[in-house]
Amino acid sequence: MLALPKLSLIVFATDPAARVAALIEEASSALVHARALEFLILDGGHDARLAKALEGLSLKADQIKVLPWASDIDAALAQAARQAQGDWLVTLDSSGRADPHDLPDILCAARHQGLALVQGRAHHASGAGHWLARLAAPFTTSHQFAQGLYLIEREALCALPPLKGLMRFLPLLIRRSGGRVGQHPIHWRTPGEAIATSAPRPSFATLGETLRQWRQARRWRRRPGSRRPA
Repeated sequence: MLALPKLSLIVFATDPAARVAALIEEASSALVHARALEFLILDGGHDARLAKALEGLSLKADQIKVLPWASDIDAALAQAARQAQGDWLVTLDSSGRADPHDLPDILCAARHQGLALVQGRAHHASGAGHWLARLAAPFTTSHQFAQGLYLIEREALCALPPLKGLMRFLPLLIRRSGGRVGQHPIHWRTPGEAIATSAPRPSFATLGETLRQWRQARRWRRRPGSRRPA
């Protein structure tokens, strides 16, 4: 297998510590051909045993960084991107539903097609369910939208403004910056629980805030002198 680029995996730790640790161990095995590999764990304080579970992993200490995550997913993602050392970022929720073994193929597709962002899509999802999920995603709570798998060019993400709704409108913002966005089929190991098989439940209480965020994202443009993502 060809060598993979430097990768930084951003893991939203919302599950028990043992599951988070198992996901990291599996991903490190699946990406053994990466030139460099690190994990940035966004710890929401869901399990106090997380630090101890991470100590038992067969990884070097400098390969794992634990960052506090309160409730602002946009600020947490931006902080992780700033601290990441990889050329590409991968977002994973800690449930383990997305299979890290899909990442080499996704990376190959991104580099071949010149994409700055690739969204993982469950291959078993129906077309109607997929489009309903895409329409509802901006109006769901932010922690729901953190689930799944994104592959993002770090330079492209770091060039984006610190807007509220960054995670929700990431594809739109990448396109507005001149980057290309694509999708790639991925394997969900528990189809009954995968978010792509059914549309998330909209939260109309946040509709006004979401529309304001959408208008901000639509108005934003990359400055002419800034570098266009590769």
